[in-house]
Amino acid sequence: MIRFSSLLFLLWILITPSLFVYSAQAETTVTSVIPSSVTASIGQNFSINVTVSKVLDLYGWEFKLGWNTTLLDAVNAVEGPFLKTGGDTFFSYKVNATAGYIIADCTLLGSIPGVSGNGTLATVTFYVKNAGECLLDLYNVTLLNSFEQLIPCQTTDGYFSGTSHDVAVIGVEASPTTVLPGGIVDINVTLQNQGDFTEVFNVTVYTNTKAVGMQSLFLDKSSSATIPFTWNTTDSEKGEYTISASATPVQGEVDTADNNKAANDAVTILYPGHDVAVVYVKPFKTVVGQGYCININVTLKNYGVLTETFETTTYAITTPIQTKTATLLSGDKIKLTVTWNTTGFSKGNYTIWAYAWPVPGETDTADYSRHGW
Repeated sequence: MIRFSSLLFLLWILITPSLFVYSAQAETTVTSVIPSSVTASIGQNFSINVTVSKVLDLYGWEFKLGWNTTLLDAVNAVEGPFLKTGGDTFFSYKVNATAGYIIADCTLLGSIPGVSGNGTLATVTFYVKNAGECLLDLYNVTLLNSFEQLIPCQTTDGYFSGTSHDVAVIGVEASPTTVLPGGIVDINVTLQNQGDFTEVFNVTVYTNTKAVGMQSLFLDKSSSATIPFTWNTTDSEKGEYTISASATPVQGEVDTADNNKAANDAVTILYPGHDVAVVYVKPFKTVVGQGYCININVTLKNYGVLTETFETTTYAITTPIQTKTATLLSGDKIKLTVTWNTTGFSKGNYTIWAYAWPVPGETDTADYSRHGW
C-alpha cells in the first residue's frame, strides 16, 4: 500500500509539471472585427467580418455590433463559412436602426461536435451616410460549445473613418454691376475643397444660362482658391444678368448642392440713352372677393444712363387702378405697391399690367408693360 501510494505520488510529480506547462500555454479565444480599421467615402458600401480565432468545440454563437447612426446604416448581414464546416446551421440577425446595433446569432443543428480553429462568423455590410469617425463596437459576445457550456473569449472592436469627395463654390463676385454694352465685367469665383482628397475639376461661369468661361482647377484637400474670369458684354443686350458659377461634381461626390452659386448682385447692361421699364408685375393673391382690396407689386428699372423721373400706371384690363411717380438713378430699380379696390368691378378674370410712361428722348418702348395675372 505504501509502495502504491509512492508510485502515485511519483506519477503526480512527473505529470504535474507538464499540466502546469499546458495551462500556461493555453490560448485565449478572440472574437474580432476584421479589418480592424475601415475607410470609406460617403455614398459607398463597405463590409466587415466578425471572426473567431483559437476556439475549441464551437457549437453556437451570438454577438452585438454597434455603430454611430449619423454616419452609417446597416445594409445586411450574412453568415460566415466557419460554423458551416461542422454541419447544417441556423443563422438569423436583427437590426435596430434607431439605436444603431445589430444582433446576430448562429447554431449548428443536431447532436454533432462543434468546430475548432479560426474563421469568419458573419459578414456585415454598411452604407456610409456622412463623413466622420466611430467605433464598430463588438460586445455581448456569447460562444457555446457542444455541451452548452460558455467558451470564454476576448473581443476586439473595429474602427470606421468616413471620407468624402466634396468641392464647392463658396463665392461669386462681379464688378462693375452696371456697364454699357461692350464693357468688361470682372468675375471672381472662390472654390473650396471640402473633402478628403485632392481633386481636379472644371468650373464654369454663366450669365443667366449662357456659359461665358470655363477653367480647370487642381485643388488640394481642405484648400481654397479664387479664379478670375472676364465677361466681354459686346454681344449682350441691355438687361439684368445673373452671374453664377458651377463646379463639376467629382467622382464619388454626393453633396452637390453647393457646387453651384450665384452672385448676390445682378449685372445690368445699360442703354446709352433714356430708357425706363416695367420689369415685374405680381399681385399678392390670384383670387380676391368682390369689393375687397388686393395689393400688386410693380417693379421698375432705369436702364438708361441718366437719372429719370416718370409715372407708371397700373391697369386691370383697360381700367386704370393707380398711377405713381418714381425717380430712379441710372441702373437703379424700385418696387412699388399698388392697391386695387375691386368695388364696382364685375366678377371674372382680370389681366393686371403696368405702363411706364416714356421719358423725353426715349426710343425703346418695347418694355413699358408687363402682364402679371
